[in-house]
Amino acid sequence: MDSDPFVLDVRLNGTDFVTGLVDSGCLCYSAINEQLFRSLRLPSIKIAPRQLEEAAGKNAEPSTVLDTVTYASIDIDGHQQKRVFFYVVPGLTYDVILGKPWLEDADVTISAKQGCLDIGASNIRAWNHKKASYKPPLMKATQVMASAFMAEVRRSRRKNKGDGIALDTGLFA
Repeated sequence: MDSDPFVLDVRLNGTDFVTGLVDSGCLCYSAINEQLFRSLRLPSIKIAPRQLEEAAGKNAEPSTVLDTVTYASIDIDGHQQKRVFFYVVPGLTYDVILGKPWLEDADVTISAKQGCLDIGASNIRAWNHKKASYKPPLMKATQVMASAFMAEVRRSRRKNKGDGIALDTGLFA
């Protein structure tokens, strides 16, 4: 009856990769672990205290009071948002939780069987890292000295007489 969570990499402020849980049952836009919030020294915005309501209801023990919001830019496999607000939650199991309002705002469609989500706002597909079938895409990349690359660019410009460049990538393999 249990399943693996939908987990993906989220880059915060263009520097730090953290674990993000996609949770369509979470009614807030997003939440961040208090310890991570402090270690990244994110801005702190005080709000009127409110009790965290869980699936068990407001009277569930122990109750957590939220009194801080923060913000950061996020990048999920190329989908970028400049400013996302997060509730700061002490003892949060995941670094970041992206809730139902975020899913709606980013126009996300989840394919649970495939283990991916499509972000309609930017036409990006992100994969669940906990899904057994997840395999990062293979990329062939070769390091090339800048001088060799620029020589090929100049050669291409001369050949195309200023009509753009067409690099022969086979030269770099």
